[in-house]
Amino acid sequence: MDFCGIKTTSRFFLAPLAGYTDAGFRALAVENGAALTYTEMVSAKGMCYGSPGTEALLYVTPAEKTVAVQLFGSDPEFMRRAASDRRLASFDIVDINMGCPVKKIFSSGDGSALMKDSALIEDVVRATVEGAKKPVTVKMRAGITVGETVAVKCAEAAVRGGAAAIAVHPRYREQMYGGSADHTVTAAVKEAVGVPVIASGDITDAESFLRIKNESKADFFMIGRGALGRPWIFRALAETDSVASEQGDAVALAASKEIFDRVRVKFDALDAVKRHLSTLLEVLPPKAAANSMKLHLCRYATGTPNAKRVREEVVSATTPDQIVAVAEKYLRR
Repeated sequence: MDFCGIKTTSRFFLAPLAGYTDAGFRALAVENGAALTYTEMVSAKGMCYGSPGTEALLYVTPAEKTVAVQLFGSDPEFMRRAASDRRLASFDIVDINMGCPVKKIFSSGDGSALMKDSALIEDVVRATVEGAKKPVTVKMRAGITVGETVAVKCAEAAVRGGAAAIAVHPRYREQMYGGSADHTVTAAVKEAVGVPVIASGDITDAESFLRIKNESKADFFMIGRGALGRPWIFRALAETDSVASEQGDAVALAASKEIFDRVRVKFDALDAVKRHLSTLLEVLPPKAAANSMKLHLCRYATGTPNAKRVREEVVSATTPDQIVAVAEKYLRR
């Protein structure tokens, strides 16, 4: 399968998620079938000014064969400089964040605020392409204000600037992460542009994937929150997609329970936590790695009988050993 000139093993990518898609989680996603991973968003200005923490965000494990770095910024010159930084040499793709709804990012004119100005989008993408010398993609929302859809206009501007693919998370900035993703917006973008389109948002199981596949008409699919604590979902969705392509959606849906159950049972959450933490310790101080793992550990425990106890006990964990102790206590098979 080809995506921006890069061979991928399936149509399922790990979406960039601040605070979650660190190197440890990305490695587990790849191991469990993710065809492409994205870093947490990295500030273009931060790269240019040498902000602390950037190195950890840019760390890539040997497990990641195909990985994208996501930059955010609204100044074309800073985007050009960041995209040309030698530290991005190991990345296959540079992605531009045009979807972050967080107030601090939005008020600076970055993230989803770029969707206010299609001319600026074109300039930012063109500058990034000039600096990157590799495929540049864009991830955007439906728009800013609910009901005022500007995704098509913004996607067309991005393509004029040289974007090689567009990912659409069809919520509005005002919705933050609430409500439902409207993938008819994704379909409209797909119809308007001649580059691959990625559907992002609300894919959590086989039923939601099959529905969104048909509604969005997308070429590829990003899984974000649906993968947290469940990196095995990529393999389960790829198997479901294969059945659907060969035998139709109805057969795939009927087979999906067995597929998901089989793949999930094979996943060892305790082992995943230990290896995830081990990767973080390669780039973060012990306390920072432990704090980062608190969120992940709660996600790994979601859906288990001990999920509440994990949430209660992990609060007081301050060292990697304490994180492992909670995991061994509650996630052991």
